[in-house]
Formats: sequence, C-alpha cells, structure tokens
Amino acid sequence: MGMHKRKYKVLIADDEYWTREKLRRMISWEKYMLEFLEPASDGEDALRKIEENRPDILITDINMPFVSGVDLLHEVQKNYPDIVTFVISGYDDFDYVKGTFMAGGINYLIKPVAKIDLVNAITKAFGIIAERESERLELLKAASVMQDRELSQILQQNETFSIPSVPSGGIAEFTGMSLMLVKVHNFPKIVRANGGDIDLLIYRIKKEMNKILGKEDAIVFNYIYRTNEFIVMTDKQELLGPAEKIKARLSVIFQSCVTICISAHSYSMENIHRAYVETVGLLMMRSYNKRDEVVFSYGESGGEKVKCHFNHDCEKQLKGALRSGKPENVRKIVLEKSGLCNCGEKRWSYLEVKQTVRRILSLMLDYSMQSQGYLKIGDLESVAESVEKVTESLDIGILCEALEEMIECCAPERKETVTDTMRDIVRQAAEWIDGHYSEELSLSLLAEQYHVESSYFSKIFRQEMGENLIVYITNKRIEKAKEYVRNTEMNLAEAAFLVGYDDYTYFSRVFKKIRA
Repeated sequence: MGMHKRKYKVLIADDEYWTREKLRRMISWEKYMLEFLEPASDGEDALRKIEENRPDILITDINMPFVSGVDLLHEVQKNYPDIVTFVISGYDDFDYVKGTFMAGGINYLIKPVAKIDLVNAITKAFGIIAERESERLELLKAASVMQDRELSQILQQNETFSIPSVPSGGIAEFTGMSLMLVKVHNFPKIVRANGGDIDLLIYRIKKEMNKILGKEDAIVFNYIYRTNEFIVMTDKQELLGPAEKIKARLSVIFQSCVTICISAHSYSMENIHRAYVETVGLLMMRSYNKRDEVVFSYGESGGEKVKCHFNHDCEKQLKGALRSGKPENVRKIVLEKSGLCNCGEKRWSYLEVKQTVRRILSLMLDYSMQSQGYLKIGDLESVAESVEKVTESLDIGILCEALEEMIECCAPERKETVTDTMRDIVRQAAEWIDGHYSEELSLSLLAEQYHVESSYFSKIFRQEMGENLIVYITNKRIEKAKEYVRNTEMNLAEAAFLVGYDDYTYFSRVFKKIRA
C-alpha cells in the first residue's frame, strides 16, 4: 500500500482511567497513520490538550468534572470546527446526548466501547477528513486497510464479539444481527486485471457493496486471511434482495464467479466467528460450477443431503489400479468411475466434490507411503495440498488437470529420452516461473505456452528439475515470500497475496512445512 505521509492525531477525553487505557490498547494506532495523544482526564485538561496539540479526532465522555463533555463539544464546534468528534456515553445518558447533539451530526459510542465500535468510528472519521484532504483516495484506502485488519483479527482469533451497541443509523434498540459472506472467486487474476493495487480494489468492492446495502445499515470488511472473502454484518433481516444485487454488480464489474452466503438472523449472537462458520458451511452446499450463486440458511430443517460418490467398491478399484502401476488405470477410476468429470452436469455440491477429492488423495498418499516410503511422500503431500486448494476454483477442468498431475506423481518413475530442444523448453519454463510466480500457473497453461503435451511436459520437468512442477512453483513462491518479509515491512498475510496466495491459512500451512 502506498503510505500516506501525514499522521493524524487522536485525543481521548474520559475521567475514568481504565476507559482511557482500554482505548489506548484497543488498536495499534501507529500502524494506521495515527498518533495517539496522551489522553485527557477531564474537560479542562481536554481543552488544554486541544489547544496545544490540535488533534484531528476527539473522542470524549459526556460526563466529566470541571468542563462537561457537553460544554467541551460546544467549545470544539465553535473554535475548532475541523475536529471530528465522537461522544462516549452510557445507556442512561443516551437519550439526553441524542436529543442535545443530533442536530449537530455528533457521532456516538456507547460504554463499554467495543473494538468494532472504535474501529468504525476511526474509519468514519477518516472518511470525513478525506473530504477536505488533497490525497483523499490514499486516506480512504488507509482507512479501509485499518478496518479490514482490525476486524479480521477479531474474526480470526474467535474473540467474544459484542454487537455494535448503537447501529450507525443511531437506533439504540437491539434488533439482532445477520452475517453475509461474499466470496469473489479467482481474486488474484482480478487484482492483476485492475492494475495490481489490491488495497484500491478492495476499497472499490466495499464501496460498491455499501452503495447497495446502505452505508449506515451495514459493516463491510475484507477478511485479510482469505482476501477473496468480504464480510457483511447488518441488523437487516431481509438480505436475499441485497445479496442478489451485490452478486449481479460484482459479476458485471469483475467478470468473475461470486458466491454469497447468508447466515440465519440471530438475536443472541455472541461472536462473529460462529456466524462466519455457519456461512462457510453454506458455501460448501453451493453447486460445483462457475455460475454465481446465493446460498442462505435453511434453518433447523437443513438443506440437501450430501451424497457419498466414492464408495467402497471405488476404493478397492483405485487400490488395484495403483498397484498395477499404470496411470491410465488410475485415471479411469479417479476421473470416470468416481463421476468427478461429470460432477457439474450431475449437480454435485462443492462439499461432495471436496469430500470425494479428499478421499482419493488420502488413498493415493497411503499407497505411496506403503510402496515408496518417505522418499517421495513430502513432494506428494505438497501436490495433494495443491489439488485440494484447486478444488476452490469451482472449475472441473482445472481440478481434473491437477488430479492428473497427482496421478503422474504416484506412478513408478520411468526415464524418458530427452532431446536438447525439450531440455531448453524446461529451462525456459523454469525461468518463466521464476519471473511470474505470483500469476496463475498450471501444468496446462505452461504446456500450452510451450506447445508440449501436458503429461509429457510434466514428466520431463520432474526428470530435469528434480522436483514436480507444482512443488517447484510452491518453493519459488515461499522463497519470494521470505524475501518480502525479510527485506520490507510487510507481514506474512501481505506477502502471501503478493506471491500468489489469496488464502493466508493455506499459505501459512505451506510456509511452515517448507521452512521446517
């Protein structure tokens, strides 16, 4: 992200020491162009600090000694109109605060202040400041990044998550919450097609979604640990209509498959993680094809039943085919007998494909372990993980190609006669991967690029380079990720995306395995 140079000052005014310290520690302020000023302990202290430091953002309690929050805000509005102000009040004071300041457009935070409330307040403040800044877009991108990082941490860490105490529209009554998961498939390709600025692209997607949802009625953030996922939290109960509009809009703009999953509306949702897990479960129930789809909770009755497509008979036949040592026999069981190659026509669910692929990979790894020991198992595990990841593409052609690569890896090695021309092609392909490791790379794409039959290309690449094509690509990406982390201020999540991964959880697993 191109960093905005100016630091924005935040002043907290509250007579309670623990509230001041809690807010100080709630956000890593220095990461987001923010300078957290020494908090004020009362209204008079706040006025002194405002005169000395000229903060950009003021967050003040309403009940303070000497100069009350009400008087402080009147002074700020009169003498420092550019300061963006937020009021902290308890439920007992809310009606009074609301009646006194609603006409002035004052923003509210209800005690005890939850992290999401504070993050949204700072995000909103950045938006207000951006209206008068020359580098408006950079500031909005920075605010977007802060919101995504901080809220993603809540989701990732499975923290107890307080529903925002006062919805953005100012409605104090608790009305429940729904969560929507918006998954944009083939996200790295979309980023490259839009100039490579991921922060700008994410900001644009969130902006489009907010337009449809109504900016004051929802919290929208990008889940940084799976960058192709966007989370929507809202107190609205009817989300099917907005979901259809989001699906249509994003599909048109980015020409990519979109899946939207809607959780059940809950009046007792204690944390965001539970609702997120529910939507991931719904994602598994979508049909396995590249058409856009909206999936929603079926309630207690449940959805369609998941079928087992790879039965005991298939397992026995696969084991026999593996023992034969003939890839064509294995291919017939894996792709044809299993029904995978026709799963789109037969309307398999994503989960049915995932479970079938996982069972096939497990049997192939078990066979290789028994027949070849630890000699090849490390590389085979990397290929198997890659195949599982490819399942997310919803593209049966790409998935079948990845499975064929796994089949070739399990086959007994046979030395092929290699011409100088083919050696040169393999060298060129390796150099291409070295320079384009962050792009979409697959066996079929490379084989097509060099006008070689894919199965033969795979065998010769492994023979000449000493490792499988997928393993070579993975090692190159991890090597580059280490360089980014070592030589820049990037964290692993940012480096993961730059080297071609949109799923940090998967990247982290691969990274740890290779580093070990």
